[in-house]
Amino acid sequence: MKIRLLSALLLASAVAVGSLAANDLKITFSSKGKGLLGSKSATTEIHYYTPEHNLVQGVDSKLDTMVDFPKGMTYSIDHKKKTVSMISFEDAMAALDGMNAAQGKGLGAMMGGLFGDPNDCKVEKLEKETVAGRECQVWHIVVGKLSMVLSADPTLKMPVPDASYTKMIQARATQFANAGPMGAVWKRLYEEMSKIKGVPLKTHMSGMMGMDVASEATRIETDPIPAALFALPEGYKVEDAGKKLREQMAKAN
Repeated sequence: MKIRLLSALLLASAVAVGSLAANDLKITFSSKGKGLLGSKSATTEIHYYTPEHNLVQGVDSKLDTMVDFPKGMTYSIDHKKKTVSMISFEDAMAALDGMNAAQGKGLGAMMGGLFGDPNDCKVEKLEKETVAGRECQVWHIVVGKLSMVLSADPTLKMPVPDASYTKMIQARATQFANAGPMGAVWKRLYEEMSKIKGVPLKTHMSGMMGMDVASEATRIETDPIPAALFALPEGYKVEDAGKKLREQMAKAN
């Protein structure tokens, strides 16, 4: 998987479980900073949530990520290349489990020096602040060498069913399986973020391989979202990333 602006993935996924009674939700985010290895970027993204789908549109990058909850599928859509890469929640989880099992003790110790120990985790509740006109609780999470400061609105509810959202959180964490041993750190971070009540409207992530990324909500809307928005684009080449991961794991074994 291509690692894009990491805060976008986190904002799209690491939210406390939702409520069936909540309205559809549309949030516009402005993000900027340095990604892994110091790559600079600034972008606007629009996040859509309904009981059946989550869609993150990259307004500038033309890279979208969509989750279909009933099907248990995640799609990465590249509008420039006209391609769609799909992976099921189950395949994503299996990929991360396989990666962790394949790491020897020596490799794990070496990588731990780069990314830190995923079991070295601290969660601190800080002050409150206002983001996009809404009062948010600020939290600081440190996992290994990764630091995340987030401001979540505890009154803002997600329209996604609890069971579906839990699966999505788990699957999102495994999208870093191809990133190597970093996957364990990201997985633990998602787990801790999923315990925080409300929707993150502002994040600042730093501390790993030159990364320093900030993202903040600029607009929040709760009007109904048309189902047609979540249709996959026609004429794009579709790749089964889950199948490729299964084949790679089979060869490794």
